[in-house]
Amino acid sequence: KIDYFECLLRMREADGRVIAAEKFVTAVEQAGLIRLIDRHVLNKAVAELEGDPEVRLGCNISGLTAADRPWLRALMSQLHKRPEFASRLVIEITETAALYDVEGAIQFVNALRECGCRVALDDFGAGHTSLRHLQNLAVDTVKIDRSFIRNLASSPENRVFLRHLLGLAKGFGLATVAEGVENAEDAAILRAEGV
Repeated sequence: KIDYFECLLRMREADGRVIAAEKFVTAVEQAGLIRLIDRHVLNKAVAELEGDPEVRLGCNISGLTAADRPWLRALMSQLHKRPEFASRLVIEITETAALYDVEGAIQFVNALRECGCRVALDDFGAGHTSLRHLQNLAVDTVKIDRSFIRNLASSPENRVFLRHLLGLAKGFGLATVAEGVENAEDAAILRAEGV
């Protein structure tokens, strides 16, 4: 069963080659353009929600955008016009971005949840979230970082980390998603663990 589709931002070279976000987002952030990009992604996601009344979408946003009041106001304006979209929208913030400004992230997550959106903590386990931060952030879902998922079947160490991360998530009543699942064997282990 599909929970939601993650919106992925890509750039295209002049020759048609596709460039993944991790190859250009840092440069876009450094150039001060990420808020414009995240606003564009929000507008595209809302257009998709308008076009398909059944689709649920997840949007990654930059840590810089998580502190951007105009972006949040733009989202609230969109949801004021179409409040039914909120339950079909998951905003994903990276664990490292949430830790950059914990108080700001808490306020941001609370505002999103008050609007009716779900919030996911992306790349969970890659940062240094304390138990207190995890509790205070009040996200709905944690997305376990792919570095703990890769070669899960052949890595006892990754299985230990996975169980630890799942214990934290389950203890706080959070849904879990695994990133980077690329084979049936790893998928079976994750299903058995309740991911």
